[in-house]
Amino acid sequence: MATIDRYYFHVCTKGAERQGRAVVDLVAGTGLDPADFALPGWRGGIDAMALLVRNIWASLDDEYMGYTTRRAAPGSFAFACELALEGADVADALRRAARFYNLLDAGIATRIESDDRGLVVEVHFADPTRDPDHYFSEFWMIIWHRLACWLAGETISLLSAEFDYPRPGAYFEEFKYLFPCRHRFGGAARRITIDGHVLHAPIRRTAAELEEMLAAAPLDIMTIPASDTSAARRVRQLLTRSPDLKLEELAAATRLSPHILRRRLRAEGTSLATLRENVRRDRATRLLTASNATVEAIAEALGYAEARSFTRAFRHWTGQSPSAWRAGGGVGRVCIVTQNRSC
Repeated sequence: MATIDRYYFHVCTKGAERQGRAVVDLVAGTGLDPADFALPGWRGGIDAMALLVRNIWASLDDEYMGYTTRRAAPGSFAFACELALEGADVADALRRAARFYNLLDAGIATRIESDDRGLVVEVHFADPTRDPDHYFSEFWMIIWHRLACWLAGETISLLSAEFDYPRPGAYFEEFKYLFPCRHRFGGAARRITIDGHVLHAPIRRTAAELEEMLAAAPLDIMTIPASDTSAARRVRQLLTRSPDLKLEELAAATRLSPHILRRRLRAEGTSLATLRENVRRDRATRLLTASNATVEAIAEALGYAEARSFTRAFRHWTGQSPSAWRAGGGVGRVCIVTQNRSC
């Protein structure tokens, strides 16, 4: 089962918390421990996230999870999907669902239009201050893309995503997997552009399949892959299991030549060195926080020839030595390494 970075578990309950709900009650029955949300490097199962979202829906009687000016009663998503299933094609289906949500007038206006590249989904929040972390805004935009994929029964490419706020440095690496396309921050609106294939793609789902999807909602929608061809995601998965894998070994595992793998990573805005460093950073902070292993043992586990090299790298990532990080309970600046830059 796919996993999600701790950041999303930490922020997804904020709308409910502002309405007086306790996190410990919201996670009941999910198998989650709220203490894990603060552990550097921790990741939770996507099935647990789906259960958490359902708990928030039920607790607030609101599918907008407390992030909008008015609530969207449970059943809203189901009815929107029923309307979508009657569409002439996937694009028409999304427009039908958007018209329904706009009639709710619950605090999100969703506009869907076609242009020369594909289908543009633009969302406007009546009161964006209710979602200062942009959690629900991003979740809402992702849902439209995933719903299109579900209706079509195939992965439809996301071409671009624009946001009217600065780049999210704290979770951008994970963000890239949720929006696997070109990004623009500080733009004029919050919008995504879905490949033009969606304009004529037939709806391949049945009423029975819709019933099954809704019974597990939002799990099925959340687990639709954003991109089946992301080399960076596959390499990161392999490095998480074996951080010392060399380019040739990774190329063999991904069934690509070393040259093509390197070129694909560069096209996706990253590199093997960047991915390896981020995997080491996450594993290091996790081991320092959740284990009693010595700094020397952790350095060896991460493939460093000596503890001094590890300490130097860790200080670059966090601004602290490994010992200081551990003594502070894992609190500090975490450097997000991206292609050609860090922090």
